[in-house]
Order: sequence, then C-alpha cells, then structure tokens
Amino acid sequence: MRLNPNLASLSVYMNYSKALNNESISSGRVSSGQKVNNAKDSPNGIAESERMRMQIRGLQMAARNSQDGMSMLQTADGGLNEMNEMLHKIKELVIQSGSASATPEDRKTIQNQIDQMVDGMDDISSDSEFNGVKLLSEDKDIEMTIGANSGEKVIISKRDVSSKNLKTEDGKSLAQLKSGELYNVKEGNNIDNALGIIDKSLNIIVSVRSQYGALQNRFQENVNNADSISMQMQTADSEIRDVDVAEEMVKYSTASILVQAGNAMMVQTNKLPQDALKILENVRSK
Repeated sequence: MRLNPNLASLSVYMNYSKALNNESISSGRVSSGQKVNNAKDSPNGIAESERMRMQIRGLQMAARNSQDGMSMLQTADGGLNEMNEMLHKIKELVIQSGSASATPEDRKTIQNQIDQMVDGMDDISSDSEFNGVKLLSEDKDIEMTIGANSGEKVIISKRDVSSKNLKTEDGKSLAQLKSGELYNVKEGNNIDNALGIIDKSLNIIVSVRSQYGALQNRFQENVNNADSISMQMQTADSEIRDVDVAEEMVKYSTASILVQAGNAMMVQTNKLPQDALKILENVRSK
C-alpha cells in the first residue's frame, strides 16, 4: 500500500475525467442536434459539410433566380398577349374598312379605332416592366444566373415591340397605319398594305412569345433540378453534421454511469491513506 502518490485514486480520476469529457460531448451533441459542432470534432467532415452548404445555398438562390425569370417572362407574355388581341382587332377593322358599303365617314371612324389600338400597343410596350426592368421597349440581351457554378447562365433577348419596330421586310411599320401616315385606311386604297403589315407584326409578336415560353419551360426545369439536387445534398450534409439522437443518448447514459461510478470509487480510493494511517496507529499503540 502506497501513501504518496495514491495511484489507485489517480487511476480512477483519469477514467472519471474521460467519462466526464465524453458525457459533456454527448450532452452538447444532443442539445445542439449536431455531431460536428466545430472543426476539432471532424476536420475533414466540417470541410466537406461547408462545401456542401455553400453549394446548397447557391442552388437555392439559383432556383429563386429562375423563379424570378419565370415571373418576369410571364409579365412580358401578359403584355404580348394583349398586343396579340389588339392586332386581331386591328385586322378586323382593316378588313371592315374594305367593305364596298363602307362610307368615308365609316372609314374615318374605323381609322380612329385603329389609331387608338396602335397607341394602346405602344403604351403596353413602354409600360411593361418587372422590378424596374423594361421588358418590351428595347432590344437588349440580359443574363440570368441559373446555377451555383461559374458559367451556368441563360441569355434573355428582350425585344422592342413598339409599333415603329413591328416592320415588314421592306420597312413598312405598324405605326404607319395611323392617321396621317402612309398606309392609313381612310381612303380605302391601302387595305392590302395594311393587312401585310398586320400579318408581319403578328408573326413578330408570336415569335417573341414562343421564345419567352420556351425560356419559361427552361426556367421551370431548372427550378425542379436545383430543388432536387439541393435536397439530395442536404441529406448528405445531414449524414455528416446531424447527430443520431438515439445513439448519442446511449453514449451519454454510459458516460453518465461511469461518471457516477468514478465519483463513488474516488471516495473509496481516497480512504486508502486513511486506512494506512489507522494501521500505523494500531502498530504504535502496540
């Protein structure tokens, strides 16, 4: 039996300290819900997890961009749809003006209606915007980032569809159907020219709508893809960072029992020097 040092007590204390540390670690993991709370818990794991989280957040923002892109194109398509309907109405009016029974006064009334329709189309062209971005009044390509990595973007080609830019191949524009212009129908002798201009304008509008519709489908597919990949990566990140509560509670309970046992054993081992003292006292009394 040794009095100094108390090797038995020191041995118990070392095991007690380990159990206490394990209990603290398990308690922290269960309370936070994560098995990797800092870099020392898993240097490789936290590096991999942080890269995943950066990619996840990038994908989530890319999906939002795609949603914004769809909303912007839907706004543009709404304006184009109204312009489409106006062109149909203008064509009806032009054909009506070509009736043999139409009087000059009738054609004047029809021309006034055409003027209002063309002006209305120009209003739609100039007023259609999304978050301050003009959609139908300028020819300009804009970039939309739709991915979390460099180079993952799409080009949106905006078109100026005002009446002066809705032209035939020989330069006749929809704006020239208005009163005082070259192809108005007041005199009843510009019907063919007017119909040709209207048909070409309609083709341009339909072409732009078709392009925007295809882009909307692309954006929707990108949203679905980004959401799917993001979900899979979140599952992988959870495997690295999140704690298995049931498993960790077992570890906590085991460590807690060892801590309590260590406390009890340290009390017993600390009595050993006292027992030695008692033996020495008995020897002295003899």
